Amino acid sequence: MTTPGPATVEVVIVAHDAGDLLADAMVSAAEQAGAEAVWLVDAASTDGSCHVISAPNEGFSAGNNRGIAQTRSEFVLLLNPDATLLPRALDVLVATARAQPRAGIVGPLVLDSDGHVQAGSFGRFPTLGSAVELRAWRAVQRLRGNSGLSPRGLARAASVEWVTGAAMLVRRAAMDEVGPLDEGYFLYYEDLDWCHRMRDCGWDVILEPQAEVVHARGVATGKSALAQQAYRDSFRRYCDVYGLWALRGVSEVILAARRLVGGRR
Repeated sequence: MTTPGPATVEVVIVAHDAGDLLADAMVSAAEQAGAEAVWLVDAASTDGSCHVISAPNEGFSAGNNRGIAQTRSEFVLLLNPDATLLPRALDVLVATARAQPRAGIVGPLVLDSDGHVQAGSFGRFPTLGSAVELRAWRAVQRLRGNSGLSPRGLARAASVEWVTGAAMLVRRAAMDEVGPLDEGYFLYYEDLDWCHRMRDCGWDVILEPQAEVVHARGVATGKSALAQQAYRDSFRRYCDVYGLWALRGVSEVILAARRLVGGRR
């Protein structure tokens, strides 16, 4: 395969105080797409990083939408500032998208730094039933020594319900039909929502395991009280948008119980 040029794919990276990890993400994107095809959106960073496009910190969706607006390519790769493309990953993603013209989004296999498939990097849309099944699966995996809760990777490209926004290749034709990322999500769940809307419009979401990305999960967003609150707010919004009243209700009860006993907030 030849390296995709700017007319084929451009890369958007949104950075907010991403620190040293940003350099690896930038280098991997520039090597595979060409430096002129990488758009770096500075979401009001304060760590002294050098960026291309300045934007207020209005959230992950807003930052990516600002970057996407600058692109004109057939495909756009969204890449987290703490994610690194492994060799040929972008070539493989584009080839898979070309081979499946109804693929609106193609995601790579996302790995932890230890090489295991990252938990929460693809899966089924959340419902009360799937949430119960996931909790049961996690309990069994912990008993089996799978402390990282790494899921089993796929042998070949396959349709899935959603892939993580840490690294996703998006077809412009699909974006034009479905619309941009929902800026009502400040952080988290915007990727699930976009995949949901893609599928609702008849586009497919594909996981391509032959393309790999290493993601230092949580390093860019951190575990601050602000990030945790953003997660809860986005979860509630997702439940409201898709009518998941039972899931939201049960989750609120669990959160209230944790607060009552002095657990995690």
